[in-house]
Amino acid sequence: IVFKSAKLIPTMIVSTLLKTESKYSAADYLAAALLCAGAAGYSFGTEGTDGPGNSTFGIVILIISLLCDALVPNIQKRIMTDGLSAAALMVNTNAVGFSVLLLVMTLSGMLTATVTAAIERPELLIYLFSVGICLGMAVLAYTRLIQSSGPVIAVATATLRKVVTVLLSYVLFPKPLLPIHAFSGLLVLAGVFLSTFLNKR
Repeated sequence: IVFKSAKLIPTMIVSTLLKTESKYSAADYLAAALLCAGAAGYSFGTEGTDGPGNSTFGIVILIISLLCDALVPNIQKRIMTDGLSAAALMVNTNAVGFSVLLLVMTLSGMLTATVTAAIERPELLIYLFSVGICLGMAVLAYTRLIQSSGPVIAVATATLRKVVTVLLSYVLFPKPLLPIHAFSGLLVLAGVFLSTFLNKR
């Protein structure tokens, strides 16, 4: 959870290295760290976060994932700066992903099983279509946010979305609110207020 929530800071570093945005001050990194720590704290004690210690292999995979999460929005910003629209970028990216997935499913035999399940239960196609439409709209909105506001703002927004999702889960599915969750809320607010103050200067 900490790794997933901390991708804002590597995104800022990569953004500076690739010169997709201006350099960030120590106060900017502090605001990002507060936001990341708050997001990680909200996930503490939720289902699926308690378990045995992390393996070395798992940590290596998480670090690779974190680096990819930092690189992707910055590369997307660079591509769109060269004239490609957000919609065209999304279509091209998803076309590559779809081709790879189709190949893997065909070679593994999962495609046949999926088609058989869809024939037996036609409502699955409606569910998949609905999920696909929603995901498509979300990805397009995220890509346009990268284009208009930059990769760091987009990743910060995604981090805040995680906080809102956890808060909604407490409203829809009541569970104990731990002291760390209240402290995490203060960290998120401090990060947001610090970032707002820095932007107004």
